[in-house]
Amino acid sequence: MPTGHHPTSSATSFPIHWILIKTANPEENGGKPLGVDIGNDVWIGRGATIMPGVSVGHGAIIGTGAVVTRDVQPYAVVGGVPARLIRYRFPAETIAKLLAIRWWDWDDEKIKREAGSLTGPIEPFIDKHFAEL
Repeated sequence: MPTGHHPTSSATSFPIHWILIKTANPEENGGKPLGVDIGNDVWIGRGATIMPGVSVGHGAIIGTGAVVTRDVQPYAVVGGVPARLIRYRFPAETIAKLLAIRWWDWDDEKIKREAGSLTGPIEPFIDKHFAEL
């Protein structure tokens, strides 16, 4: 949901000001862009709504029907209305290593070669690929 500013008492309900001015000049909005920033490997459940200006970190999971009004940290699991942190997918040390590995930046051939480890237990994946950094 890129913007929610639709004036109903103006000549148009189209958010011209927000689209042309605020989106083009994030400093007009406290330095934060009005769009939605979705990280890599994010799972968004059916019917979830992500409000303007929200960032969703890499590896996060957004529950079905959630309304996300605040930034979601990497590898967080959130749900509800409004969305709240339920838990993190992994301990902080594992999250830091996954963010350093950045497997989503690998080329297609490496992803194909590593498909088994990408979908297997997290510990061997971290042990192997964090050591390669």
